[in-house]
Amino acid sequence: MAELREAGPADAEVIAGLHSASWKATYDGILPDRYLRDEVGGERLDYWRAAMARADYAIVRLLHEAGEAIGFSALKTGQDEGYDYTLEHIHLAPHTRGRGLGRALMADAARQVKAAGSTSLCLWVFDDNKAAVRFYTRLGGVADAHGTDKFAGGDAPDTRIAWRDLDALIAACEEADR
Repeated sequence: MAELREAGPADAEVIAGLHSASWKATYDGILPDRYLRDEVGGERLDYWRAAMARADYAIVRLLHEAGEAIGFSALKTGQDEGYDYTLEHIHLAPHTRGRGLGRALMADAARQVKAAGSTSLCLWVFDDNKAAVRFYTRLGGVADAHGTDKFAGGDAPDTRIAWRDLDALIAACEEADR
C-alpha cells in the first residue's frame, strides 16, 4: 500500500531521480533530446538540492510503496495570480503508472491546499502531453490560460489547468478509484 509523507532536504536526491526518470519517460519530443539524454539527471539533482535547502516549495510530498519512493508532488504559493497554490510538480516512477497513484497524489495535493485554508489550485501542462491533459480534465480541471515554456532550450506550448472546487477534485480522484 502506498503512503505519503512530507519531504525534506534529505529527500532531494530521491526526488531528483524520480523527476528525471519521469521526464525521460514522458517528455520525449517535448523537451530537447540532448537535455533528456545528457543533462536531466544532473540538472534536476542540482535543482532539487538547492530548492529543498531554500524551502522553495510550500508543500512537498513523497509517495512510498514497499520502502521505495515512487512519486512526489510539490506546490508553491503566489505563482499564478488568482490561485492560492500552483502544483509545480507531480511525477511518478514510470513503472508505477496506470495504478491510480496519480489520482492519489492529486487528491493529497488538494487536501494539503485545503488544510492550509486555501480554496484553489492550478498547474501548467505541456500541450503535447496529451495523456496528462486528459487526466487533469477528467478530474474536473478547466483550462484557463495558455503560454510557452522555454525550458532547457525548448519552446513548448503549455496550458494552465485549474480547480476552484477542491472538494470536487478530491471526489473525482476518489470516484475514479471505485
